[in-house]
Amino acid sequence: MRRFSDEVHVRCGVLGGAPGAPVQFVWRSRLYLVHHVLGRWRERSAWWEQPAVAALHGGAVAGGERAAGSRTVLALGDLEREVFRVEAAVGRARTGVYDLAHPVQAGTAASGAEVVSEAAGSQEGDGAWRLLRVSD
Repeated sequence: MRRFSDEVHVRCGVLGGAPGAPVQFVWRSRLYLVHHVLGRWRERSAWWEQPAVAALHGGAVAGGERAAGSRTVLALGDLEREVFRVEAAVGRARTGVYDLAHPVQAGTAASGAEVVSEAAGSQEGDGAWRLLRVSD
């Protein structure tokens, strides 16, 4: 298993009876089609790695300077994330297992209301999807 924290573009829909599940995603300029959702859970995010924490402690961002207008507080979405473990492949290539996550507000129930979502977003806790782990 390899760990990542790469931003990915995700399209969600209904897959295997799970509304709001990723049905395809783009990672490193390749389109992955999701064949199965193997699991879905929530976990605490690594809040201490957020840019807001570094900014609060006077840390520098890429380039060595503090970003103008950088957020100095954590949003609730920075604290918890929903993770989908999916089986996916590029075209007819061999399938692999990928863990995709997006931030959610702590204490909220999982919602299937959002059927289509195409978001990569920014570091601002706005629904950005990330690839966390790959097993192939």
